[in-house]
Amino acid sequence: MKSTCQICGSTEWHDLPDPHPVQSVTTAGRIVKQPLGKSQCAKCGFLQRVRAEFLGYSDYYEKDYATYYNRPGTTQFHRRRYSTMVEWIRTVLKSAPKRILDAGCGQGWAMEAMRDLFPHAVIEGLDPSSHNVSVAREKGFVVYEGRLGDVELSRSGYDLVISTNVIQHVTDARQFIGHLKKIVTNDGTIVITCPDGSLPNVELLWSDQNFSFLPVHLVDLCKGIGFESVRWSESPRSPALPPSQMVVLSAKEHASSGAATDTSVRPSLPDVLRRRCEYLQAFSLVQEHILREVSPFSVVFNLGASYWSSVLAAYCPSYWEKVDSCLVDNLEDATGSFLGKPVRLMNSNVTRENAVIVLGTSPAGHASLVPRLKESWVHVVAWDQFVPF
Repeated sequence: MKSTCQICGSTEWHDLPDPHPVQSVTTAGRIVKQPLGKSQCAKCGFLQRVRAEFLGYSDYYEKDYATYYNRPGTTQFHRRRYSTMVEWIRTVLKSAPKRILDAGCGQGWAMEAMRDLFPHAVIEGLDPSSHNVSVAREKGFVVYEGRLGDVELSRSGYDLVISTNVIQHVTDARQFIGHLKKIVTNDGTIVITCPDGSLPNVELLWSDQNFSFLPVHLVDLCKGIGFESVRWSESPRSPALPPSQMVVLSAKEHASSGAATDTSVRPSLPDVLRRRCEYLQAFSLVQEHILREVSPFSVVFNLGASYWSSVLAAYCPSYWEKVDSCLVDNLEDATGSFLGKPVRLMNSNVTRENAVIVLGTSPAGHASLVPRLKESWVHVVAWDQFVPF
């Protein structure tokens, strides 16, 4: 049976190349024995994972997703990220909310940022992971455990419901928004954020992200559910946020403030497909480049133990086999292992004789990192020339 596009209902697809034929990586840094399996709808350009089963049909979010928050540097990363995101949300609200629900709250990072902005509001959360729920409750929040639609929430309703970077993970995007609509008050507002799929970026690489939304897809989906006001905005330019988009939904036209961006211009779907294919194919070039650069050295260090390092582990496995250790900057992060490699402190007593360090970090930062590292490392390998950012 052919998969159906969740935006337009078409069953015709253009398959995207898999960066690895039999494995992929999740946002939680778990390598799964399934290809990435993503395809672009031939009719509307929506990207959907159609050649592998959605991980949301398993207990992945209940049992495995907590590791998303357990990587080195997590505290600093999420505090900065969610503070920026919640400040962005604040700019589209007409007034201070009184009752807030964070649908897919994780360990409560967005709720903490909301509490700083709206100290008098009641703030509650919902998440399927018992571990994440426990951590968020320790921060003083009422948090419901389970998936949206399966859990009875407060009967008082919420005048603001937020969902940050969740919709691309769900199994049914239309149903998900419908559930959000049921729990917001008649004069309340729903804010949904997710990656912006207009230009290929890291969100394409995760096998637990089932969808990639162009702005027109997100707006069309929400309009089809019957909201009177559907407003779209682009994320602020910030190193704390990858390219993101937001829709602000309400049953009343005047519920939100700020100027909405026009999303009526539809991009060239062949161009979108070409760019996506080139992005995914680039990782074979990345691996070839890294292997060539490290071949003269007996010791190979990987800088980092987070997002991009897991991408290299999954999609450049021949390189990853050669890695001796992952190096990190902070002492509190230099514990344990990361995808089978020991994690060590950068300034610890690591040998630099006949050693090379490969950047396992975002390509957006390679140009600034290389000169700094070359002050103490003779051989540094970057690969940002292969992956657009």
